[in-house]
Amino acid sequence: MDENGDNRKPNTLIEEAYRKIKEMLLEQKFAPGQRLVNSDLAKILNMSRTPIINALNRLVQDGFIGFEGFRGFYVRPIDVQEVWEAFGVREALEVYAVEQAIKLSDTRGMVELEDKLKIHAEYKPHYYTRRKFILDSEFHLQIAHMAKNQILKWLLKRNFEHIFLRARLDNYDPRRMVSSAQEHHELVERMKKKDILGSVELIRNHIQKARDQVVRCLSTEELEKVETVEV
Repeated sequence: MDENGDNRKPNTLIEEAYRKIKEMLLEQKFAPGQRLVNSDLAKILNMSRTPIINALNRLVQDGFIGFEGFRGFYVRPIDVQEVWEAFGVREALEVYAVEQAIKLSDTRGMVELEDKLKIHAEYKPHYYTRRKFILDSEFHLQIAHMAKNQILKWLLKRNFEHIFLRARLDNYDPRRMVSSAQEHHELVERMKKKDILGSVELIRNHIQKARDQVVRCLSTEELEKVETVEV
């Protein structure tokens, strides 16, 4: 039993704290650079500070948040260089995933991919939401699943999280959501035809366009900060 009278095992509490804090980051409850005060999080999650601190340390190890002695835990802002690096890794992973998925996938895998394609395309929010991100990532992760490589799928999921947990996409162009869905559709059609070269070309272009959109979001955010200071 912890100091709050919780009878759950310590590891269970740490895992729950990790999951819930990560969920809050995913929902962008905290701004980039904002401090994460363990006592405040303990009150929000109704836990003692011990599992909270352990969960925060794990998030630091995973690269989702930062820690500095004088500052404590904080949300690590993502910069343009990191975006380029993350999307470079994503491109390499997804090219391999597409190649392997075409070679190894079965009818069931393709049917599931088409289902995820439809769900993603039919959800049309006015701005880029957490749900849109999840549906988009599920489409791409299904391709990794079809490649029959769990490590590949895990790496790709972690890559998605690093971008969305740390980048605010308030300025994401809604038109990109439409064109992205169209590109998903074209990719599925090429994969069904076993067109490896065409599929690889499309997934590269798709990821590069997504990268450029995130970079524009960050650049706009930085410009707004400068204008606010000048005013």
